[in-house]
Amino acid sequence: MGLVRRIISCFYPVILPEDITVIETYLDEPSKFLFYQMSKFDQQHSLAVAKTVLKKKQKGLSEKERLLLVKAALLHDVGKIEGDFDFWSRILVGIVRRFFPFIRRRLAMTNPTSWWERFRYCLYVDLIHPARGAHLARLFGAEPTVVEMIKRHHEPRRRHRLAALKYLQAADSRN
Repeated sequence: MGLVRRIISCFYPVILPEDITVIETYLDEPSKFLFYQMSKFDQQHSLAVAKTVLKKKQKGLSEKERLLLVKAALLHDVGKIEGDFDFWSRILVGIVRRFFPFIRRRLAMTNPTSWWERFRYCLYVDLIHPARGAHLARLFGAEPTVVEMIKRHHEPRRRHRLAALKYLQAADSRN
């Protein structure tokens, strides 16, 4: 059901008034600027991840760590900038990431000119968005913990130095 919901939201991404409240509550002005550079679809996804984090009880996290986790949830995909993906390339990249991850790195490329190269560029963005997002977040003054969670949110799950990262990864995979 989650995949169908995500496909439908590509056509009708909606940011609700209660979403604005979450953004206003957890993001400072530079972070809001970064958040609004994402496509509406990615904004909606990041809000869903943040709402999942807010609904769950995270064992072993202080209140400050929980606040940073929500901020990281809202910003985890800021490396995907409005215009990086169109509808079809987003769908195809998702299929490649889930079912053919071994060819993603081989196909990825920069500087597209044709539709096929554009798709390959989207694979490239999908690969580098954690590092690009972490770089942007650091430049805009995000806390080092938030920057590290953004950078590592697609790494394989294992025991992380950051306990909050596993909660971010779980919420991201659910949404």
